[in-house]
Amino acid sequence: MKHPRTPSLRRRLVFISLITTGLALMLSNIAFMALEYYLSEQDNAKKLTVLSNVIASRSTAALAFSDQALLMSNLEALQADSSIIRACVYNDKRQLSAFYPRQNQQACPLNQDDLQRLYRNSLPVETDILFNNRAIGYLYIESNRADLIARFQTFIVFSVIIFIVGFLLSRLLATRLKNLIVSPLQKLGTTLSQIIHNRDFSLRAPKHSGDELGTLVDLFNDLLQVIEDDNLALKASEERFRKLTALSPVGIFQIDALQNLVYTNDRWRDIHNIAEEHPSLSRWFERIHPQDADMLNHVWQHMITTKESITVEFRVQRNDGSHLWIHLLASALHSSDGELIGYLGATSDISELKAAQLQMENLAFYDPLTGLANRRLFKNRLEKSVKTVLRNGSSTALMFLDMDQFKRINDTLGHDAGDVLLKEVAKRLAATVRENDTVSRIGGDEFTILLTDVHHASDVQVVAEKLLHAMSKPIRIKGQDIITTVSIGITLTPDDSTDANTLMKNADLAMYRAKEMGRNTFQFYSDEMNHTILEHLALEKELKEAIAREQFSLVFQPKISLLDQSVTGVETLIRWQHPEKGMITPDRFIPIAEETGLILDIGAWVLEQSCRQISTLMREALLPSTAKVAVNLSAKQFSDPRLMQHIQYVLDVSGIPAQCLELEITESTLMDDVEIAIRIMQEIKALGVSIAIDDFGTGYSSLSYIKRFPINVLKVDRSFVMDIPTDENDMAITAAVIAMAHKLSLSVVAEGVETQQQWDFLHDNQCDEGQGYFLSRPLSLAQLHQFLQDHRAIAGKP
Repeated sequence: MKHPRTPSLRRRLVFISLITTGLALMLSNIAFMALEYYLSEQDNAKKLTVLSNVIASRSTAALAFSDQALLMSNLEALQADSSIIRACVYNDKRQLSAFYPRQNQQACPLNQDDLQRLYRNSLPVETDILFNNRAIGYLYIESNRADLIARFQTFIVFSVIIFIVGFLLSRLLATRLKNLIVSPLQKLGTTLSQIIHNRDFSLRAPKHSGDELGTLVDLFNDLLQVIEDDNLALKASEERFRKLTALSPVGIFQIDALQNLVYTNDRWRDIHNIAEEHPSLSRWFERIHPQDADMLNHVWQHMITTKESITVEFRVQRNDGSHLWIHLLASALHSSDGELIGYLGATSDISELKAAQLQMENLAFYDPLTGLANRRLFKNRLEKSVKTVLRNGSSTALMFLDMDQFKRINDTLGHDAGDVLLKEVAKRLAATVRENDTVSRIGGDEFTILLTDVHHASDVQVVAEKLLHAMSKPIRIKGQDIITTVSIGITLTPDDSTDANTLMKNADLAMYRAKEMGRNTFQFYSDEMNHTILEHLALEKELKEAIAREQFSLVFQPKISLLDQSVTGVETLIRWQHPEKGMITPDRFIPIAEETGLILDIGAWVLEQSCRQISTLMREALLPSTAKVAVNLSAKQFSDPRLMQHIQYVLDVSGIPAQCLELEITESTLMDDVEIAIRIMQEIKALGVSIAIDDFGTGYSSLSYIKRFPINVLKVDRSFVMDIPTDENDMAITAAVIAMAHKLSLSVVAEGVETQQQWDFLHDNQCDEGQGYFLSRPLSLAQLHQFLQDHRAIAGKP
């Protein structure tokens, strides 16, 4: 559309200046002329009024006495004023008494119409003639407007001359103003035209003044500087982009809005094995692997339609028939106003990454040591199996296996021996089940087996027995025959659950139940186990409250010398007096305290209270100075770095001698890490405190370790004492332990002495001390006080 030609700014400025000046002059002249005419008319009116008053005053007597000659004499005095046209004197009856006409003038007006006519052409004035304040007539004087009009015409001529002169001056000033304003603008336009024509943003417009136009030139030049800087930065950015794309390991391409490839860097052409510098889009898509072509077309059209970015992986065929994997990232390009420019993308050769990923995925699903399925693959197959069960109505069994005593073998024979053992166990497990069953290693010494198409629970039991039998055969490692066992937990789906996570939890609970049953066995999951776990959690919560509310109490079981029946000391036992459940025995809450770490607080309290309470009995001489208070030390307490500090604190606050404190430690605690255990026991011994190994014979410590341990006492577990004298094996073991301990200069304490026959057997085998219900049940502090008094009385002591 062509716009109509617009007058130049120069012409418009001149035109506007002239019109403005002309209108201003014209309006001002008209105003001045009107004012001049008004003021002149006012002056004439005042002059006539004064003259009329004078003549009227002089004509009073003449009119009163009808002196015609005197009246005419007064009127003829008006001849001196050439502007007076006529003068008339009327009596009170409006009859003409005297008349003065200038040459060629008519007579006086006789009525109101004559007066109105005269007012339009001349300036008349009427004045009353008064006598004694009463009008006896009036004077009429009429002045000619000719002088006024002549004066006004002269003023008009003068105003027109001023208007013409002013207009000419304004024309001159407008031309000057035109040059002041338009000239700098023309120079700005010239500079801008040169910049556009030459594409040279270094040009600057000349500045000729410091006024607003000069400021405009400065702003224009500043704008040119910004544009020049941006242009240089853009060129530098484009140069960097060219270099980056040329050196980039990533293929870069650009497509215009019409789907034409307008740019590809060298790497892009290398990746796609295309030699043309400007290939077509169809040429590129022809090299896409047939199995990926539809997918890529779909994704590509999605980008074209929605203008959203896309990320896709596909294969490109090579000339030799092989293919490489390409990772494509592309997005739409828009201008600043939102118009689509085209599409920009990058391609990367990820063939090596894909190969490594494939290898990693293979490794990710299989255990590298045993070659069995790992936890991820097993979980995947378990979930699929559950879906199959729900769809087909079949049944599946999940078995959770944990190796017994694996840590001991790993620590004693080394990690390489442990790896050999794990591989052999994996081999035996895989050989025992069917090929369509899944055997996996999900942890260090933990395995799972998924048995599919199970018809009866008895079938699973047969498999479990086969597994236990397979594990019972010795494994030759480093010249030694190692016998390892497993504990197996079993759960069934859909009977127990149809959730994979729940099944894993059920099998784990059943496995721990098998551990509790003595290891080397299997257990099926049951709701009773779940109830036990819930009870376990409830006890854990209540245990925390018990510590805060001081619901624990101590009881003491005396230890009696089998040689002279004297009281040699006491063992401290803890009891929990629950406000609702009554007395809770340690075997129910101590394992929970061990798991949760609350045993540290409980054990610290037991140790301090034991020493405080028993020290009172020693001060009363109810216990001999050589008596010992035995306190059980849990595994967590034993490994607590603050143990020595706390023992010293208890000895200080209770006042009990260090040699009167005996700490009982289980075999399993010591065997977790033998070297560290020896170091800790040496530190305890350095304090002067005695050490006893509790429940000896139930663990797996060897004589070589017993010989190295800095201990004072061996306590024979009640499981060996309880069947004396009916079980000859227990009798032989107990006698052997006593003899061995004495050879190692250790004292022996037998636990669980409940009959006279047991007392006699232990006495005959020279056991040093005993404790149990035959001698005394656990006693409160008050009961122990009475027991010691009674025992001293029986012994005949004062």
